[in-house]
Amino acid sequence: MVVNICPNMPNMSETLSSLNFASRSRNAMLSLGNRDTIKKWKDVANDARKELLEKEKEISDLKLESMELKQDLKHANDQCVLLFNEVQKAWKVSFTLQSDLKTENMMLADKHKIEKEQNVHLRNQIAQLLQVEQDQKLNIEQRDSAIQMLQAKLKSVESQLNEALLSKETRSTNGSASLSGEDTSKKSTGDDIESTAVTKRLEDELKKRDTLIEKLHEENEKLFDRLTEKASLAASPQVSSPSPKGPPPSMSRDLGRNDNNNAKGQPGDAGALVLASEKTERAVALVKSGTDLVKTTPAGEYLTSALNDFDPEQYDSLAAISDGANKLLMLVLAAVIKAGASREHEILAEIRDSVFAFIRKMEPKRVMDTMLVSRVRILYIRSLLARSPELQSIRVSPVERFLEKPNSGRSRSSSRGSSPGRSPVRYDSSTRNMLIEEHIQGFKVNIKAEKKSKLSSVVLKIRGIDQESWRHAITGGKLREITEEAKGFATGNKALAALFVHTPAGELQRQIRNWLAENFDFLAVADDTVAGATGQLELLSTAIMDGWMAGLGAAQSPNTDALGQLLSEYARRVYTSQMQHLKDIAGTLATEVAEDSAQVAKLRSALESVDHKRRKILQQMKSDVVMLSLENGAAPIRNPSTAAEDARLASLISLDGIMKQVKDILRQTSVNVLSKSKKKAMLVSLDELSEQMPSLLDLDHPCAQRHIAEARYAVESTPEEEDKLLEYPAQGPTRETTTTGSETDVAQWNVLQFNTGATTPFIIKCGANSNSELVIKADARVQEPKGGEIVRVVPKPTVLENMALEEMKEVFTQLPEALSLLALARTADGTRARYSRLYRTLAMKVPALRDLVVELEKGGLLKDVKS
Repeated sequence: MVVNICPNMPNMSETLSSLNFASRSRNAMLSLGNRDTIKKWKDVANDARKELLEKEKEISDLKLESMELKQDLKHANDQCVLLFNEVQKAWKVSFTLQSDLKTENMMLADKHKIEKEQNVHLRNQIAQLLQVEQDQKLNIEQRDSAIQMLQAKLKSVESQLNEALLSKETRSTNGSASLSGEDTSKKSTGDDIESTAVTKRLEDELKKRDTLIEKLHEENEKLFDRLTEKASLAASPQVSSPSPKGPPPSMSRDLGRNDNNNAKGQPGDAGALVLASEKTERAVALVKSGTDLVKTTPAGEYLTSALNDFDPEQYDSLAAISDGANKLLMLVLAAVIKAGASREHEILAEIRDSVFAFIRKMEPKRVMDTMLVSRVRILYIRSLLARSPELQSIRVSPVERFLEKPNSGRSRSSSRGSSPGRSPVRYDSSTRNMLIEEHIQGFKVNIKAEKKSKLSSVVLKIRGIDQESWRHAITGGKLREITEEAKGFATGNKALAALFVHTPAGELQRQIRNWLAENFDFLAVADDTVAGATGQLELLSTAIMDGWMAGLGAAQSPNTDALGQLLSEYARRVYTSQMQHLKDIAGTLATEVAEDSAQVAKLRSALESVDHKRRKILQQMKSDVVMLSLENGAAPIRNPSTAAEDARLASLISLDGIMKQVKDILRQTSVNVLSKSKKKAMLVSLDELSEQMPSLLDLDHPCAQRHIAEARYAVESTPEEEDKLLEYPAQGPTRETTTTGSETDVAQWNVLQFNTGATTPFIIKCGANSNSELVIKADARVQEPKGGEIVRVVPKPTVLENMALEEMKEVFTQLPEALSLLALARTADGTRARYSRLYRTLAMKVPALRDLVVELEKGGLLKDVKS
């Protein structure tokens, strides 16, 4: 035992301990020990060795686990980088959209401000025009009062003149007849000169008033036109036009047409016609005529302007052109999404022509994102599907027909086809579905399971990677390769485009994922220890979907993309189906036999409705020429011939006119007695109607002949009497005084009010008696005392034909004073003209006498200006 000590005072205690230990050690005796002690130490050594081995194994396991964690961390970092890139792209897009929306909001605010200013300006103009109109009305009232005063003076002068003439005649003697005649002639000449001057003044005043009235009407029409043009700019409630003329002529014609159609649509016996019209309404309810039904919105106007004004020459590089084009396509998608489901069709219809022209213009440059093009095309095709019942029942091939495994032909799920890799698309011909025999070549999904090898197993084991998870892994390069192959497969594939259009995106991806899981077993294993088995299916299906979507939007020169060709084909199919459907309906209606006037009106209305809808479809086809010309070399839309239907419609129009005239004749025969001349005129009219028979088709001859024969029998069986037209002048005074109750028995009175500028207007009631004569009821006198209402039969204008003015006055004394004031003039011819106009006005107010007025006009018996 050798002991080392340090003889220093600070280390004294340690030195003493060492010396004591050395003295004890020197006294110890060395020996090998017993067997138990040796065995004990061997066990201890073995346990220590085993514990060391376990620790080493645990260390290796921890190393493997740490390597796996590092691998997962690296994969997570890659995913984070991808997500960060997508977030950056989304942020850029959102920033672009926000800036565009801000710009659009600023434009809308400016436009709204301009509209407000225009509205205020328009209101000011309306107020000025209303003030001008009030001033003109005041001027007209003043002139009317002046005219009334002049008329009163004229009447007083005429009455004084008549009294003077009568007094001169009574005072004159036989000896001084010549002298008094000369004096009277001189005085009458002076009075005539004075009355002529007054008349000229009256005529000047009337001309001025007519000029003012015409000027007022012109200003009202201008105001109405301006209000109509500015109606879309007015944000406040619309100001009604003060024009007394009512709606414009086009509007009145449309209203009249609607009224006629409603009148023709009364319920009757022709049930087939109602069903046919209902089918017609249902068949073409989705056709819009022209641009009247296309609503404009600020967003639509902005997009239309931006798409039309986009000029690639203004950009420096293809990247800038691509960025601008893709930005416009994203704005289109954003505008449709913002519009919502209720207004989606409106915004798509508003910007349709601009979008199609823009895509067609940019296709040769190949700068657009084809996925964006596909999404825009799908929006338009689905909008057409939603509005077209003809396309609702189209069936497309399942997704299994478009997928196949490498080197195995068709997949298991689609092996029931007629050939391995080719199967026709079948449609139901009974419902006019698509009839296409199109061969479908499947898309080969080139993915294989990794083969096991000793070298790869050793390398993976050294790297600490699990062999099962590595065998399931698909690299990003492989996914990009599959996407490119899918894009090439989808380019120009109309069958695949139909599958995308008719199948929701989520459902289509689910079907692709199920097919992959069914046909690639190594991808179908889902275990907690195998990371990402379900994720690989998702990645593969997404890659295939993205590739197909990009390929469907890629143009294939000289044609457009597959979705554009499908849209053009669907549009042509819709128009062809609608034209054929209208042809079938019109053909059915053209063979219907009409028995009475109600059925004739219904047949005519139905055929006119079909023809109107066919013209609307042709007009819509002209406006959709951009959409219909997307596919080059396509068959033109067949327009069936409508010669037979047009001939039947012309025949029905002629038949309807004949039936109306026959009906009028039958109504005139409802009286007890007809005059001889009137009966003869009716028979002549029936002969003229019979001469019109060649203008009808053979199908309509029996109906026309039967109704003409019935009318002829009714006319011939009605008793006749001699005309009393020439006897009336001699019997005029006595007849009016002896009018019987049957002659003045009127079923219904019609009231007319004549404003002549007096304080109280003239009110005359008019009607017709059983002899088709005009009867009036009015006060006996205009001024108080009025003497109560009297009823008189008004003579026809022909009665006054050979009468002098004094005789006319004598006839008018038997009538109410209001009628004589309205009819009498200064001369006999003037009185006849005024009386003819007055008789026409009163008789046209009575429905039963309108035919009488027409007959008098034809015979030239009315002496007013119109005749």
